[in-house]
Amino acid sequence: MFFASLLGLLQSMDPAISAPMQADADTARRAHLTARFGLLGAVFGLVFAVFYMLIGHHWGAFIVLTCSALFALVPILLRKAERVEFPAHLLVSTMAIGFIALCLVEGGLRGHAIAWLVSVPLCALLLIGVKAARWWAIALLAAAAAIASVDLSGHKLTETFDAKWVPLVSAAGYLGLIVFMYALGLIFETSRARAFGRMQVALEELASSNEHLVDLNKEKNEFLGIAAHDLKNPLGVILGCAEMITFADDTAQVNKMADSIVAASTRMKNLINDLLDANAIEQGKYASKIEPLDLDALVKQCVENNLPSAHKKNITLCLGATPGLWAKADRGAVAQILENLVSNALKFSPPMTTVFVHTMPEADNTVILVRDQGPGLSDEDQKKMFGKYTRLSARPTGGESSTGLGLSIVKKLAEAMQGSVQCTSVLGHGATFHLRLPVCPRKEIPITAMASPETKAVCIPLCSAKAG
Repeated sequence: MFFASLLGLLQSMDPAISAPMQADADTARRAHLTARFGLLGAVFGLVFAVFYMLIGHHWGAFIVLTCSALFALVPILLRKAERVEFPAHLLVSTMAIGFIALCLVEGGLRGHAIAWLVSVPLCALLLIGVKAARWWAIALLAAAAAIASVDLSGHKLTETFDAKWVPLVSAAGYLGLIVFMYALGLIFETSRARAFGRMQVALEELASSNEHLVDLNKEKNEFLGIAAHDLKNPLGVILGCAEMITFADDTAQVNKMADSIVAASTRMKNLINDLLDANAIEQGKYASKIEPLDLDALVKQCVENNLPSAHKKNITLCLGATPGLWAKADRGAVAQILENLVSNALKFSPPMTTVFVHTMPEADNTVILVRDQGPGLSDEDQKKMFGKYTRLSARPTGGESSTGLGLSIVKKLAEAMQGSVQCTSVLGHGATFHLRLPVCPRKEIPITAMASPETKAVCIPLCSAKAG
């Protein structure tokens, strides 16, 4: 409990490290260790100074107080220093000089201070490095040998305090050394564990980045495959028609080739637009313009835009709209989502079927449903259908192209407006897409567009919108 409290105190007093030292993880670690060792030395010095004053060991108290002041100065220097070496050397030098001075006033080999010299090379090793620790070990070995030689030569160093306190001073010194060395190790191990934890986080982030790079490389390969496959065919059509059109004399034949060129160019344009939209959304460059939006008018417009495509495949388009539905959304994004969902429903539906488009209210949302009578989606397809470049098992029924980007764009656009898109489907029984958008508060709906109090929101009966 005592050691945990001491460690917590040292960490709470840990000063801010200068920016140059924070740039390198190892330098920052050694700087924090130096600060904590300095604070630990100051705390131990104050305790021993009080003890020495109580027993009348004035020289010892003076030496320890001087060292404590220098220890306390180390964290202050670290705030402004650009390198950890000077504060660390100051700390180690203070320890070395202080312990040698105590040896001289506490009886040389008979005192406890000479044992404290073992902590100096260890601190130098942890704070400065192997080379510095080697030189400090040599210097302190020489100092200890000199002190020992004085005793061995018969010139005894005497204590500068009452001899009756020698056993107590020695006991306090050796016990304090045990506590001090354990505290040093505890500080080092805590810092090491924290650095190891940061390294583990960095490794996890690196692994995640590598996985992301693998995914990006996969997407790049898929993109190149789509570009090579889906652009090659329409380019071939355009090139072939362009070469043949110069030899055509029949106006009907020229018109047919021109229609083929337009259709192929449209396919290329749609593919490029999908790729650009997906890239813009992925990079966060898409900015939604959220405003009150009349869903009734927008859905009707989308249905009308898709009537020619429905007519070509002999598919019935039906609209079931709840009047007076307003959402908080981006007009262009909602139009793009609806265009994608309705065109997908037509693309994957067989002839002589019906595609339904409904709008309805919920508690906090407005809902647009697009339901078809196509082949439906398997459970496996439903799990991956909103991924980029995803090709599902269902194939277009009229030879239309599919980039595998449409539903990915739909999902990201919906989420950018705080909405969502979901799909429910049973294989062989069609699919239903639910687009949910935040409802627009009544107070934000333009006054000119608000229905009269007597008007109720009643669903318009489904009616055939099939052309021809």
